[in-house]
Amino acid sequence: MIDDRLVLRLGGLRSSDARELADSVGAAAKILREESLPVGGYGDLGTRTVAVIVTARALRAVARYLGARQRSHDETVSLLVEIDDPEGTRRKETLTYTAAPGQSTVAAAAAALRALPGVGEALERSLW
Repeated sequence: MIDDRLVLRLGGLRSSDARELADSVGAAAKILREESLPVGGYGDLGTRTVAVIVTARALRAVARYLGARQRSHDETVSLLVEIDDPEGTRRKETLTYTAAPGQSTVAAAAAALRALPGVGEALERSLW
């Protein structure tokens, strides 16, 4: 999955949330297992990471996913994401946004995603 394109990793997701996100993104997403169940644990206690190749369509799907999970319009959302550069480096960034009055939560999430380091450039490259 990792090639010459930027990959955004959203971690700490429950299995059902990871599946929902991956299904909405499509072929540009892959679910990765983070943790196994603890000894004596039951149910779906392990978390997942969804790795998403950065494209305009994929970012719109991620923004819709994030916007749908906000508890209120004026909530400030902050989550840790990882960015895999095409050169093979991985860095952690904090995605933080609040929807402005009159702005949808999806639009706020999309703007914050595009503002992450390297994402804007990756989107420009994908248009060529």
